[in-house]
Amino acid sequence: MKFFLRTLGCKMNWLDGAQITARLQLAGHTLVAEEGEAELVLVNTCTVTGEADRKSRQQATAAAREQRPVAVFGCGPKVEAGRWRERLPANAQVFDSEQGLLEFLGLDPDDEALNLPVASRTRLPVAIQTGCDNRCSFCITRVARGPHRSLEAAAIVRQIAQAAEAGVGEVVLTGINLGAWGAEDSTRADSSRLPALLERILRETAIPRIRISSLGPQYLSAGFYDLLADARLCDHLHLSVQSGSPAVLTAMDRGHGREEVLDCAERARRVRPHIALTADLITGFPGEGEREFEETLQLAQAARLTQLHVFPFSPREGTPAATLFQQVPPELSRQRAARLRAESRSLHAQFVATQMGRELEVLAELGGSGLTSNYLRLDTSGAERGSWVKVTVTPTSLVGGD
Repeated sequence: MKFFLRTLGCKMNWLDGAQITARLQLAGHTLVAEEGEAELVLVNTCTVTGEADRKSRQQATAAAREQRPVAVFGCGPKVEAGRWRERLPANAQVFDSEQGLLEFLGLDPDDEALNLPVASRTRLPVAIQTGCDNRCSFCITRVARGPHRSLEAAAIVRQIAQAAEAGVGEVVLTGINLGAWGAEDSTRADSSRLPALLERILRETAIPRIRISSLGPQYLSAGFYDLLADARLCDHLHLSVQSGSPAVLTAMDRGHGREEVLDCAERARRVRPHIALTADLITGFPGEGEREFEETLQLAQAARLTQLHVFPFSPREGTPAATLFQQVPPELSRQRAARLRAESRSLHAQFVATQMGRELEVLAELGGSGLTSNYLRLDTSGAERGSWVKVTVTPTSLVGGD
């Protein structure tokens, strides 16, 4: 069977899709690059915001128009399977559990042989945690992914060791709230044991480079920064910040304030002076006025964030934020997002200027470029995919503005 996969959303969704793909390929099926060639289309959905949910439904509907079988799975159906089934054509099968999807595909749900979807010798996402106990007022992920659960350290280490043996150059530690690894409850930030896991990975595997996915700043302890000094850990942290306004952070129920972000920036630069600090930010959250928006701008500047991933607030039905008073007009939210993105370009340019002339190690990817440890994309034309190349940062070696 020829199949095509559409994946929306976060790195955890990407990993889920990669594992399904690997299972199907091992069973003898073929992944095709063009949807028109497929006998089955899989749509891996995201529902974290109202806009993400809308786009996922749109993708599933579009896939079903050709009257071929479509399998719809992921966070959308996990939250509202009934509504998804009501709104999609009959040729779109909706699955609210992994077991149901695997059985539909003729795969053994108990087969764990494909927990390692090594598709190349470059970058491999490795899940260390899933779910979340936090109750951020704008987020439905707690419903979609369930409670916080840490994967066993031994299994994580074994998977990374296997990746290293297979020639993978970099693993990306991934989770829904991965900073909470090892805590019994993800709302107790001080009980995180992430440093213990990182120390074990560094000690027991030979993986050349470890990149950490999105982190809540409140989970980062002194022990984390001690380990960050190790060159095998990427000098790049992506922080789940969302706002720089104390009032908005309280309304979001984020579990951190401005000070945790500033403290993170200071401590990280103390041990890795060239570190890239990127962050997620939301504009137009209910109650955000011009003052609150300016506080977000000021935090980005004070922390010297190097790149901002900006999202206009999109009410997600079923979350407290969707019913809050003082909803911000969507057009104003988009205008603020545009202002933050302009600030992101300025901050990134400032960061790039500090890197000019440095010779950095790059992991070559397909397409003639690759990432440095601190998240600059540089030209590696002519280098073999998966090889390590030393590249000097110049205006001509920079690729795509990353």
